[in-house]
Amino acid sequence: MTVIPVGGPRPMAEALNEATPLTRQQRRLLDLLAELGRSVTVVELSDALESHPNTVREHLAVLEGHGLVSSSTLPGKGRGRPRKAYRTNAGARGAPARHLVGLITAALKALPEETARADAYRWGQTWGDDIVKSKVFSTENGLVEGVACLMADMGFAPEPKASQDTCINLTQCPLLTSSNVVAPGLCEIHQGMLDRLFDLEAPGAQARVEPFAEPHACRLTLHM
Repeated sequence: MTVIPVGGPRPMAEALNEATPLTRQQRRLLDLLAELGRSVTVVELSDALESHPNTVREHLAVLEGHGLVSSSTLPGKGRGRPRKAYRTNAGARGAPARHLVGLITAALKALPEETARADAYRWGQTWGDDIVKSKVFSTENGLVEGVACLMADMGFAPEPKASQDTCINLTQCPLLTSSNVVAPGLCEIHQGMLDRLFDLEAPGAQARVEPFAEPHACRLTLHM
């Protein structure tokens, strides 16, 4: 396992977490840059936000100080202050996630067809170990609530199934591509993760993932 050396790049999530203390106007500006997904001048930003250019510059300076925005100087056009263009360092809205999904899908496709599901399940178990070590999973408010919170954090948009308090519908999938092609082993990753998580944090309990078992959802059933 490679440890990130001192002075190397920091995790993207760490930089995004620094957005927490931003004002509403600064967050609007960051959201706009992410939505545009390209370098934009102060004039363009101030027009889009209906704000004074000097105010936009002040907000951009804060975002740049947090490492959330980068600037570059554009070629001069006559006299006056050199124009700067700004872009978000987090990528266009949703772009980093799309690229990570593409990487995972490519890795699954590269596995031998006859072992892809078993290999992916083992990946999931290793992932479960990491989740336990990171302490992001908690059963303080009950196992069902803990699992629901974890799946929500991962982007599954969990919804309790009516009349069944141990059944959760997963209405989104963070690893499903827009082509809706399911790579072999994709669902086994999550089954392996949950099995390992339960082995370590809720011995005796079980989780069963049933892909596409509900209209527009996968079903996650907990047995306790």
